[in-house]
Amino acid sequence: MDIPLVGQVIVSLEFGFSLALRTNRDYELRIESSFRLDEPESEGFQGAPDEKLSENAAVRRLEGRQVVCAHASDDGDLRIEFADRASLVVPFDPDFEAWTVAAPQGFKAVSVAGGGLTVWE
Repeated sequence: MDIPLVGQVIVSLEFGFSLALRTNRDYELRIESSFRLDEPESEGFQGAPDEKLSENAAVRRLEGRQVVCAHASDDGDLRIEFADRASLVVPFDPDFEAWTVAAPQGFKAVSVAGGGLTVWE
């Protein structure tokens, strides 16, 4: 399923035991499980959000990036690609809701614990 983030820009990040990315159209992607950030010419990041995530330079560079592709699989995996060829991958988690995308108009997509995708439009 395509997630309606294409063309949007990440304008802010919120750190803690989750990572929240907010866009210029007031969408929010919240990651609460392990994820991978790949970017050209960098080690990127792989791991789960924790209290030290805000110190990671690769993750901080998410701010300002434009989304060119956002897709969720039926299993609940999420893949987001950015205009600068960086990508963010959040696989489903066996025990937790790995990620959620929420929009101000009521759209919501959730990666279900154990695998699966739930969507409200």
